[in-house]
Amino acid sequence: MGRTARRTEASECRQCLTYCDRVIAPATCVAAGCPSLYRYTEPVSGIRYMGCAQKVFATDIDVALFEEAERARGYGALKLAREPLPQCAFSIEKAHERPPGEEWVCRNRRFADFPDTADGAVRAFDLRHGLSAA
Repeated sequence: MGRTARRTEASECRQCLTYCDRVIAPATCVAAGCPSLYRYTEPVSGIRYMGCAQKVFATDIDVALFEEAERARGYGALKLAREPLPQCAFSIEKAHERPPGEEWVCRNRRFADFPDTADGAVRAFDLRHGLSAA
């Protein structure tokens, strides 16, 4: 079985010491009825798995363990393996909170926005670029 290479520029920011990651909770995909979510049963063991056909998260999840975790405290979030789709409810997880200090100041304030490189992304119209005085 091949491994999916994750695209770090789509999923993480290391421009300051906070270290932010884009993550997605598979429970939000299930709740939204995402059409990219698939399920299959492994024929030898009979274990049911689910995953993302678009590989927004790259791993297949054991459905029984997922449902058990959801009944308890929740399954949690997985780091994005690629740019999210327009329907993906991703969030930002920070490795460190920001203590006072210049090295902790966020240098990539747009990281929490939907990435420009994602399929279906709408690029912001910025009047500061491309205008000339006539």
